[in-house]
Amino acid sequence: MKLTNLDNLQLNGVLIEKNVILAEDATAGAITMTPAQLLSGLILRDPNGAGRADLVPLGADLYAAIGGNRLDAEGVGASFEFTIRNTANGAETITVTANTGITLSGTMTIAQNNSKRFLCVCTAKDTFVVYSLGTVVH
Repeated sequence: MKLTNLDNLQLNGVLIEKNVILAEDATAGAITMTPAQLLSGLILRDPNGAGRADLVPLGADLYAAIGGNRLDAEGVGASFEFTIRNTANGAETITVTANTGITLSGTMTIAQNNSKRFLCVCTAKDTFVVYSLGTVVH
């Protein structure tokens, strides 16, 4: 069994979780995103007054959230996409930063009024690569 993703989180073609839950955060400070926020598919983030360096979740927490222990080959190949939209009212940049068990690939900054799409891929137990897939200006 491999977990795959096109528009939704799927396991052998069966819908696991539809990306319809919206995650919003306007914390005035850096945050550590939760697995639930990433799995929601869309995070609306207002850095609230200054640029922020926000952490992705721990690899172990993300692995547990996708059910890695129930998948063949320890979840290797499981993937999902998510988008972060910077809703700042000023020139405040969000920088996505790595946490334990996470490797980042590509440009991780998101300017005001921009969204960036990411692909998160499980490469081993508790280990992921987050790929930047591009930016959209609003």
